[in-house]
Amino acid sequence: MRRLLLVLVCFLFTTVGAWAQQVLVDSLVHVLNATENNAARVDVLCELSSVSYNYDIELGYSYAQQAYAKAKRLNYEKGMRYALILQGFYHQDIGENETALKYYREASALYDSPDDLQAYGYVMTGNLYRIMAQYDSASIAYARGLAVQDNIKSETYRAYTYKSMARLYMVQWKNKEAEESLIKALELYKKKNSSRSVADTELLLARLYRNKTEYSKADVYIAKACETANALKDDFLQFQCLGITGEVRADNGDYTEALELYFRALKMLTSKNIPTITGNLYYNIGSVYEERGQNDLALKYFLEALKIAEKLGDKHEAARIQSSVAWIYKNQLNFGLAHDYIKKSLAIREQIQDEHGVSNCYNVLGLIYLLEKKYTLAQDYMLKSLAIRKRIDHKKGISASLFNLGLISEAQQDFDNAMRYQEEALVMDERIGNRYGLGISYNSIGNLYTRVGRLADAKHYLEKARDIGKEIHSETLRMYNKLFWSQYLEAKGDFKNALVYHEQYSQLNDSIYSESNAGKLAELEALYQVEKKDEAIVMLNQQRELQKNRIDIQQSQINLQNTVILFGIAGTILISILAINIYRYNRQMRKANISIIEQKEEIQAQSEELTEANQRLVRLNEELIEKTEEIQAQSEELRETNEMIVEINRDLDEMVSKRTAQLNEAYKELDTFFYRSSHDFRRPLTTFMGLAEVASVTVKDHNALELFDKVRETARSLDKMLIKLQSISDVGAQQLVYKEVFIEEIYQNICDDFREDILAKGIKTFCEVSLHEPFISYPAMVRIILENMVENAINFCTPVNPFIRLQVHQENDECIVILEDNGQGILKEYHERVFEMYFRASDRSKGNGLGLYIVRKAVEKLNGTIALEASINEGSRFIVRLPVSYHESLLTSRFKL
Repeated sequence: MRRLLLVLVCFLFTTVGAWAQQVLVDSLVHVLNATENNAARVDVLCELSSVSYNYDIELGYSYAQQAYAKAKRLNYEKGMRYALILQGFYHQDIGENETALKYYREASALYDSPDDLQAYGYVMTGNLYRIMAQYDSASIAYARGLAVQDNIKSETYRAYTYKSMARLYMVQWKNKEAEESLIKALELYKKKNSSRSVADTELLLARLYRNKTEYSKADVYIAKACETANALKDDFLQFQCLGITGEVRADNGDYTEALELYFRALKMLTSKNIPTITGNLYYNIGSVYEERGQNDLALKYFLEALKIAEKLGDKHEAARIQSSVAWIYKNQLNFGLAHDYIKKSLAIREQIQDEHGVSNCYNVLGLIYLLEKKYTLAQDYMLKSLAIRKRIDHKKGISASLFNLGLISEAQQDFDNAMRYQEEALVMDERIGNRYGLGISYNSIGNLYTRVGRLADAKHYLEKARDIGKEIHSETLRMYNKLFWSQYLEAKGDFKNALVYHEQYSQLNDSIYSESNAGKLAELEALYQVEKKDEAIVMLNQQRELQKNRIDIQQSQINLQNTVILFGIAGTILISILAINIYRYNRQMRKANISIIEQKEEIQAQSEELTEANQRLVRLNEELIEKTEEIQAQSEELRETNEMIVEINRDLDEMVSKRTAQLNEAYKELDTFFYRSSHDFRRPLTTFMGLAEVASVTVKDHNALELFDKVRETARSLDKMLIKLQSISDVGAQQLVYKEVFIEEIYQNICDDFREDILAKGIKTFCEVSLHEPFISYPAMVRIILENMVENAINFCTPVNPFIRLQVHQENDECIVILEDNGQGILKEYHERVFEMYFRASDRSKGNGLGLYIVRKAVEKLNGTIALEASINEGSRFIVRLPVSYHESLLTSRFKL
């Protein structure tokens, strides 16, 4: 009785959670060694199995097997039932769900009358059905568990039942029912003074409130649970705390701290064997890398998490990860694989009736179609996602769908609807109170106001986004805010400060990238520990196989001994009759013994090989530790070097900024002088041309008229050159208006301006424009390009059937402008030089060498390219490539999930 009382005392300590986990295991082992009652030993082995599953499922399974073997020999039914359930949990945890179900059913078949273990078995069966995404079966199993407990009036597993039901409700996004069940479980655990179970339930509540975007409540429960986890020194609770804290940090845009927390948890897991938590950590790490734009790293972790989920048979988790993999391929513009993975995810989620998951798939599909410019499909799927999210009250999802609908409208130049959707998303973000999401919305609305020219409103929202970025210390939020400020200032005409903000954006982008590189050492260490854990698991499996072989040999020896005893009894009675048979039997026995000895020697040899392998692994581990220390030393040297480089760069940046400011001032003064001088020169030229026109009417002397014609022609030539010089100044400094370009209308106006020369030389003009999207650019700059190319074609036209043909069409996101003539052409060796200032390919050329130079500068101003195809006496062909729209590239960095 004293030893049995010791067992009960140990169980009491398990309930109140006053000892650390390892102390509890050691205590149970001590109790096991001190207990002589066989049934009590079975109970202790079951408790050892249950506790060990929290940090090593292989050890837990070993204790469960030992408990079942002893209980079966004793015909101890309660012990057999408990051990069968524990063995079923092992197979459930490694993904062998059908085998796990078989164990649970076998345990259920042993019940003569309902008791606590029967209720526990039903709850474990419900948990298995939840993982297998058979939610109706899970609900039935939980209901049966509660019915058993009501029947026997037991509270032993009631809190655990409520907590398991809450997990099912959270998967089904039934947040209200989940909250009610968790509150019930928490109250029961508090009555039992079960600190560990209270903390575990508080962490579940934190996850629930995170789903509901009630972050203040989530923070309260995280703080309570983590305080308990640290006080108990409970590893399982501690890396659960690291995980949920990292998720909240990531939600608020603090990706660097989130990664640090995840890698700390992953390092703790290297000495444990808990696949479900490992897979969830991989998924969270992948999500952070995706948010930071490191798609390759994100994809690696998502695929590792997907392997674990598929191995465990967890359909819900597998579908969630497949959707994230599709998101990565969408970011990489690999639309084929993106569609493949999102269709797999959608099929599973529709099969298991996961409405939250289906809405997520519709959202991702909508964004894929947006990038493919299939706007109707994009809008249809986004509206489907929004409808589901409103029905299940997924507030963060509603905001994301509205935000993405705004992007779809913006891509179609429907700025009114874009603004309406963005403002609705902003209202939802303000209601949620997620500062990071609110900052994204402020940034996006500010940028949209910039695009439509409402600069005062744009400034208001960009200032709000800037304040939030500073408040929550989000480098990502601040980075995009700098980019949108740069675009705002450019639209305002403040190009100097626009450049300053763009440089700050680039510096923040580089800084974030550097921070991600700084975390690589922690990542390598974590991955090394994971590989080391896998090697340890392989060694453990080999040792288990060796132990099993030894047990088989011992069993064989026992069987042989029983056979010897039986034959000995028979021999005493029939000694004279069976003498020959006894002789034969002894000979067989010798052979059997020899075989056993050989097996023992073989096993011994295998044991020695395993020992040598272990020694080699130890040496390898020492070498890896030395290399890790070397890497750390090198990292310290690199850090010091980086600090020196940063200091040097800071000084250089100051020098460059001062010199850039001086140079900009000089450019400004030069532009002012250049612009005023050209105007001052044109005044007397205009007077000359006017006097020449008057003279042509009043003067009658033929020689004098010829002289006045020469004066008028020279003045006109000089005036054209001054106009071109003004164009150069305009290309570099004028404030441009960004709107739709009607290129055919511009071309016809230019031909009208040159109508006198075109008619005089008999030039035919043609125009063919074929664009399936509006050409959004700077009309004034496009006119400068066409005007100078047309003038060039007129100056060098052929005397026989001359023509000028303009062809405009669209290729992907580019507007292709081709101006072709059949004039004098250009020698191949001059093709690169014709765009230089004042270059003339021939002394006979009447031009001033500025026209094509101005064309090249204007094309570069519009982020375009120009190419020339020409042969002497066969004409020329100029090919200009310009972006259809300059803001479309910003879309992919502004999506919401």
